[in-house]
Amino acid sequence: MKKKESRIDRPSRRLQQLQLSTHIASRNPVVVHLASGIRLHGVIVASDSYMVLLAETPQDPLPQVIYKHAIAVITPAHAPEAIASVPGAESSPDFVSLYTPRTRKRR
Repeated sequence: MKKKESRIDRPSRRLQQLQLSTHIASRNPVVVHLASGIRLHGVIVASDSYMVLLAETPQDPLPQVIYKHAIAVITPAHAPEAIASVPGAESSPDFVSLYTPRTRKRR
């Protein structure tokens, strides 16, 4: 007797499928950040439970197959990059170092 595979429907999977279906319907360009650090630019054409098809244009005849477990983040292509700015020494406030006595001995 064969066991029937049962897949648990998690809220995170529904959210992932909702996000991917939104990208597929809108056909807006996205940036797919892979776990290895590679960034892929294109349009999401289709997806299933294991893979995503990413094409350069919606009419591209040969889209790339990307496994979902390799994807770290999918962001819109027009999203601004986060710029890390280090405040200068002149704008940082002066901090007074406080002495905190030890209340218990180290072992």
